[in-house]
Amino acid sequence: MIGNMVRRARLAGGALGRRRLVSIVALAVVLLVAAAALLSRCSSGPDTVRVAAVGDMACDPDDPDFAGGANDHCRHRQVSDLAVALRPDALLGLGDFQYEMPTMDAYRNVYGPSFGRLLSRTVPVFGNQEYKVQDANSFTAYFGKQVKDPVLGYWSQEIGRWHLVVLNSNCAAVAGGCGQGSPQQTWLADDLKNTGRRCVIAAWHHPRWSSGIAGSDTRTADLYRTLYENRVEIVVSGHDADYERFAPLNPDGKADPLGVRQYVVGTGGQAHYRPGPGDGGRDENGRLPASAAPITGEFVDFDHHGVLDLELGPDSWSWSFHAVGVGEALDKGEASCF
Repeated sequence: MIGNMVRRARLAGGALGRRRLVSIVALAVVLLVAAAALLSRCSSGPDTVRVAAVGDMACDPDDPDFAGGANDHCRHRQVSDLAVALRPDALLGLGDFQYEMPTMDAYRNVYGPSFGRLLSRTVPVFGNQEYKVQDANSFTAYFGKQVKDPVLGYWSQEIGRWHLVVLNSNCAAVAGGCGQGSPQQTWLADDLKNTGRRCVIAAWHHPRWSSGIAGSDTRTADLYRTLYENRVEIVVSGHDADYERFAPLNPDGKADPLGVRQYVVGTGGQAHYRPGPGDGGRDENGRLPASAAPITGEFVDFDHHGVLDLELGPDSWSWSFHAVGVGEALDKGEASCF
């Protein structure tokens, strides 16, 4: 295109031709720069990225709370081996990285040789365990620049073609909490309104919906509603020591094809638990009263440690849950972005 424009300008000849040539070339450069910028905005990032997602990870076998425990405790090395073998572009850490006391020594000596092998690729979400140290200082120091906002604990970033929002569900620790009109909820609404990405994934620690021992958490209800109103596809959480995948749900927990699909992945190695008597209001037989029946996921596993493998494409994603000691994925599927 530029060559044809230059040739036409030369044919005009003389000073007028030279002026036309300069003007035409300048216009052509402006058009090319604008086109390149538009193309970059529309196609920035690789077409598909692989994300390993998991929370509730490392525990020190010498800690008195775990010494002599059953062999389902402290399996973080095995789970991290699964995560490393996936060769992910990012590890989405869903909080509670280091038990029982998240000191800097524990991060270096226990977490470091396991999930720390993916440190440079980790997106760290604040869990409640991190706040056992004042202001989560050892957590933010260990992960350094990977924590985009160490004070508030929430931010957004791009991951492949997807927009990722990292939120802080420790509502008593974050300024203003998590409710409607809070700084975090207002920021989230503005961030989602202004993103130009078609597909969006959110991450926080305490699950909005769960049939595990802690149950569904109402503290994140307004954040979940904000995701729903902005047509966010996925939210991933940890906290409950199990794996659970929900159908797309609206803010009332009802099935909705335009709802947010939640994954709970609290299976990083610290422990896994099957709900029993007393958990979440259950009776001595482990049953909940009818009025408090939990919203149950489409797939739930209480018996394995493992990692969620997400492949995020330009307009869709696939998932598979890989468990320690199991050859085939226990759960897998795919879906399209809105």
